[in-house]
Amino acid sequence: MLIIEKNHQIFHNDEDARFLEFVKHDYEKELPDNSRKIIYFKRDKERDFAILSLFLGSGIRVNELSNLKLRDLDFEEKQIHVLRKGGKKDVVAVSPPSMQDIKDYLAVRTERYRGSNDDTAYVFLTRVNDGATPLSNRAIEALVKKYTKAFKSNKSMSPHKLRHTYGTNLMEQSGDIHLLMTQLGHTSTTTAALYTNPEQEKAKKAAKLLGERRINYREKD
Repeated sequence: MLIIEKNHQIFHNDEDARFLEFVKHDYEKELPDNSRKIIYFKRDKERDFAILSLFLGSGIRVNELSNLKLRDLDFEEKQIHVLRKGGKKDVVAVSPPSMQDIKDYLAVRTERYRGSNDDTAYVFLTRVNDGATPLSNRAIEALVKKYTKAFKSNKSMSPHKLRHTYGTNLMEQSGDIHLLMTQLGHTSTTTAALYTNPEQEKAKKAAKLLGERRINYREKD
């Protein structure tokens, strides 16, 4: 029997939305005045916000995000094309606000990072000397850790925890484990079950037991 416990290392309820609002409006206020950190934050704000928003709005893995190219973005259908484990190509639905956040980043991408607009160019870039280079998995992990640590008072999170947050939210909204498997690229229902909400499962079980009690009472009459 699979026992699912509440994961205290992910965002719950509306914490993910509050986290994004913190990054957009409050993070800069916590940085030292006239520091290089402020300079870098202002340069990278749109990029970093788009990355955080995409993790929480799609549930993709860090390597799937770092490998995104401009041709993989479908703004009309609000979806992206990703390369899953084993080289499998897949299509992932993305929340409309997250797609807009990517658009906002793309509006400054060429100027800030001198990145190519060729459709084979990588989406998320960093500046190296006078040129652009794709943002590495390690850099993305450090980025997520930095912002979540500031939000959660020194308790940082990984990209996988943001993915887990998305999976939990999707399961709460849809209750469809097969949809969850498709969106996250899972092939195992056991793995996908880790994203189910334990309180929701308890409520379902309690409702079932109450129903059985009522049926049993009727049968006694």
